[in-house]
Amino acid sequence: MKAISNLRFDYMNTPERRALDLAPLGLPAVPMLGYCNYRNPRPDVPEHWHPGCLEIHTCVRNTLTFGCNGRTYRVGPGDVFVNFPEERHTVSEHPKGLILYWLILRVDPSDDAFLQLPTAEARALRLALLNLPHRHFRGTDRIRRLFQTLHTVYDEPANTLRPLRLRIALLDLLLEIAVASGAHTVPVGETRIEALLREIQAHPESDYTVDELASRAGMTPAHFTTRFRMLAGLPPRQFLIDCRIRAARELLQTTSLPITEIAMQLGFCSSQHFANLFKRHTGITPRACRQGRSGPLRASDSDDGQSVPNPPLRVPPTR
Repeated sequence: MKAISNLRFDYMNTPERRALDLAPLGLPAVPMLGYCNYRNPRPDVPEHWHPGCLEIHTCVRNTLTFGCNGRTYRVGPGDVFVNFPEERHTVSEHPKGLILYWLILRVDPSDDAFLQLPTAEARALRLALLNLPHRHFRGTDRIRRLFQTLHTVYDEPANTLRPLRLRIALLDLLLEIAVASGAHTVPVGETRIEALLREIQAHPESDYTVDELASRAGMTPAHFTTRFRMLAGLPPRQFLIDCRIRAARELLQTTSLPITEIAMQLGFCSSQHFANLFKRHTGITPRACRQGRSGPLRASDSDDGQSVPNPPLRVPPTR
């Protein structure tokens, strides 16, 4: 069977990320069903592709960025994004608080047993998915619930009906995606809040008040804070601190600026305040970071599925 990616994938079940193979349950067309709920930012995923496979994502909370065919797509809460077979793409900005479902679906035309459908139906569904009107579109609540159902049924004790229930939920999900792609497009371009997020990331040294940001977004402060948290996964003040800590880490590792000067440049009130926040966010002191130490590996930072003592991640139940 063809490889599903030019990157190595780990099947895992950790507190923050799970990746499941549905082939043993009678669905070889789904070599990977995934879910993540990140409590810490994650590194970018380099350019890769999936031979003979679609990759379908739906974002529940926060945003992430896909790079594909020279374009950048910001995928926010409620959005669906699709990568097509052999299409080279990158994934960046896995922020703290990101909740995401995804699956990889084999769409090999030579597969006569595609999802155990009759030949004509299998061909019709494959063509619909390979020719979606939009690759980035507004999803539906039913799409999210069907992703949840797949995970919930997977977690059930083995029984004779479980493979059938998985297949039915998957077919429902794919049909819902095909319909939603044509009915719920996402406007091109950034929203005002997305533009403000990028500004804060680019200039974390500046001071930003909620009233000022809300006014620039054309919203009341309460509405702005709610929308901001949905996109960023953090309230405005915490997001600003997170951006400052990221910038400080970069300066500590790439320059010889004194730690006090870095703290002052990035808007911290004192070097001690900076040091306390830096250790709280990263687990190490600024001095240790400068010396090249990464600090003890936390369970939430492990992404290789080898940490046995961690309890398995449980997907929220379908409502």
